[in-house]
Amino acid sequence: MHLAIEAIKLLHERRGIGRYVRNLLPQFVERDPSLRFTMYVRRDGDIARLQAHLATLHNALPARTTVAHVRELPRTEADVVWYPWNFITVAAPHRPMVVTMHDVAPMLQLDHRWWKWLKRVRFTRRYRHTMQRATAVLTVSEFSKGEIVRTLGANASRITVTPLAADDLDVQGADAPRPLEQAGITGPFFMTVGGQEGRKNLRTLYAAMNALSAKGLRIPLVQCGPGMSSNTRSVAGHAPWLHHVGFVSDAELVTLYRRAVALVLPSRYEGFGLPVLEAMRAGCPVICANSSALPEVAGGAALLCPWEDPAALADQMMRLANDPALRAAQVAAGIAHASRFSWSRVADQTLECFARARRARVA
Repeated sequence: MHLAIEAIKLLHERRGIGRYVRNLLPQFVERDPSLRFTMYVRRDGDIARLQAHLATLHNALPARTTVAHVRELPRTEADVVWYPWNFITVAAPHRPMVVTMHDVAPMLQLDHRWWKWLKRVRFTRRYRHTMQRATAVLTVSEFSKGEIVRTLGANASRITVTPLAADDLDVQGADAPRPLEQAGITGPFFMTVGGQEGRKNLRTLYAAMNALSAKGLRIPLVQCGPGMSSNTRSVAGHAPWLHHVGFVSDAELVTLYRRAVALVLPSRYEGFGLPVLEAMRAGCPVICANSSALPEVAGGAALLCPWEDPAALADQMMRLANDPALRAAQVAAGIAHASRFSWSRVADQTLECFARARRARVA
């Protein structure tokens, strides 16, 4: 099979969907010796850079991959075109087009600022356009599948669910404690991972941390991810418990997971919630909201609470901090649960979807 991939963001997206693609490419190579790729980038200067990057993912990838400018995508001779970043950007109308639609959060009213309303209108058009043109759609959870059907009126039979995995993380590697050393943290801490948009619901987490501090439980919160939002900056000015450490390497992330009292993820809306599996695999208990895809991903191995209830969240955090037996039980349950997910399984399911899309086009 000749697979074309819209790879415009692959060099620039360090985690999230970029990680999804970087984990699948080596798996594809291992599964099908005849598989070859054409990857499309936005800038001419990215052609050589992407070829060099592919060599770091799998030594066979550069020889089996051509990198071209995205302007050439409509004329591709590939058997299937894959769009991993939610949308069909530059269409290849005469080829089967498979889209990974991770979630539909950008088109939902989860943030009421006026400029977010304008973005929602734009994203809604893009989602609908993509759904109309796609031969098949991949998504990452049964929850997201239901949301795509509900919001876009999609036929469920066109959507294949391929749950993500975290078995690429080296949980046995040496400690990399730089973020903790820079923050001056030597004892117990909670952690949270991800962006800071409204749906991540950090207000509830900050309120829970204030409640714990008022009760005398002075355990700091380590926050990993992009730069601080205005809400986080305002909290950081008077909250000695908040330590924002920005992006961290995989080794540093695993170290944080291994040492944390718990990962706390109170998101209002997640299409999957990969940090849940990452933490579990590294032996970190998880406290997350009982909303969107999080209960599905957690599979009964996390402590849940309503996303809008700071008191309930603080209670769960207090329980884990004060009950070593509970924490040990959550660690064991999480490790067992995370072991059921693998990138090899995601790759198998994804390649099967590509094959079906190819056969459907031929038929």
